[in-house]
Amino acid sequence: MTTVEAVKTFMEPRSIALVGVSRTTGEDSFNILENLLNYGFSGEVYPVNPGIDKILGLRSYPSVKDIPADIDLAVIASPRSTVLDLVKECAEKPVKGIVIVAQGFGDGDDAGSAMQTEILTIARKAGARIMGPNSLGTANSFYNLNTSFAPSKLDKVPVGIICQSGLFFPGPPRLILAGKAIDLGNACDIDVSDGIEYFETDPDIKLIVLYIEGIQKGRSFIEVAGRVSKQKPILVLKSGRGECGANAIQSHTGSLAGKDEIYDAVFRQCGVIRATDIEELADLSIAFSSLPLMKGRRIGIISMSGAGGVITADACERYNLEVAKLSAQTLAEVKRLFPPWLNISNPFDAWPAFQVSGYPYQEVMNRALKLLLADEGVDGVVLISGIFGKQDSWDVSPAVLQACNTFEDKPVVCWLYGKYIDVAAKLEESGKVAVFPSCERAVRALSRLREYAEFLERNP
Repeated sequence: MTTVEAVKTFMEPRSIALVGVSRTTGEDSFNILENLLNYGFSGEVYPVNPGIDKILGLRSYPSVKDIPADIDLAVIASPRSTVLDLVKECAEKPVKGIVIVAQGFGDGDDAGSAMQTEILTIARKAGARIMGPNSLGTANSFYNLNTSFAPSKLDKVPVGIICQSGLFFPGPPRLILAGKAIDLGNACDIDVSDGIEYFETDPDIKLIVLYIEGIQKGRSFIEVAGRVSKQKPILVLKSGRGECGANAIQSHTGSLAGKDEIYDAVFRQCGVIRATDIEELADLSIAFSSLPLMKGRRIGIISMSGAGGVITADACERYNLEVAKLSAQTLAEVKRLFPPWLNISNPFDAWPAFQVSGYPYQEVMNRALKLLLADEGVDGVVLISGIFGKQDSWDVSPAVLQACNTFEDKPVVCWLYGKYIDVAAKLEESGKVAVFPSCERAVRALSRLREYAEFLERNP
């Protein structure tokens, strides 16, 4: 099997054997079979449990070898002590792909590490591939597949996640939902490079997001990630930056953390955008999913509050962006909105145009945003707005979306405060605007968009 064919076995299986399925069902049962059926998987499913005749209406088999059909994928959800014999059964069947859910192998003691090595040897002799151990397996919303024992929300979004943690299946707050997910666990066989290569030619996936604790095959990663990042952006959160985190990794997945500065250099070389923490990973997932890349580093700033503009200007300097110098024509047009005594520059405070000049608030934001986006010296815009009182009076979403539809090649990011939740939802649902919890995080996201654009410019 090629790498893509191997990963496809885990992402698009036609038949699945679920080994060690519990007879307990219902809420909080963590029953893999129940989850799989609830997600509408249309392939053949074969529960394996020698002590049960039927589970959820499906016949249960004593062993994988007793199943009277070919099996693409086996999910082994039984204790560590049983896994080695079960892998042998799968190899004899033979099964193409095996997910091992149990912990305590390379992430455990010496005996567990030895078992992991033996499991891999058995699988390779049989031509099978292993995902895990210590893995929730895979999820594919385009295929109604989820092998996780934890209920997870799936959505057909063009984001593929490759991780070494089940944390990313239910999804941390603000982290954009994945359309497809791969939990590598200990990554003793199928690793991050294999997952990236699978997503390379996947027409459903436009953005690849990684959470990794270590890379065992460095040369392979550099070759694959360096190639794929020229076609699709790759975001990564690499944990284990410090000594304590690196030690924790050993007990979590058994990965070798390595020197953090080496990972930094590798990611830069490959054009992989590294997030500093889970908040930034969530921010970048939103930005890269909804915004065009920036053609330069010059930022226009519109703020309801003068302080917001100043804070944003400081953030631009911190993240190596420039506060754009507006053209004389743009300044002249903008001044029409403001009282004559006000000195206009970038950033500019929209409040006087609304409160003193008397223009409707939405009109001020729409006209100012269009003028900034039309300026050839502006590459992206940060818009800061509060929502107070009657929301209809302060709802900037129609004005922002109209401007973005007119200028689709420049990113617009927003920081909203006050009663902003409904307005933010309208903007984010459009898929054309990104909303952030602070102006600093909005600016940081723009800087990473520009970083990736510069990589593409250097590597056409």
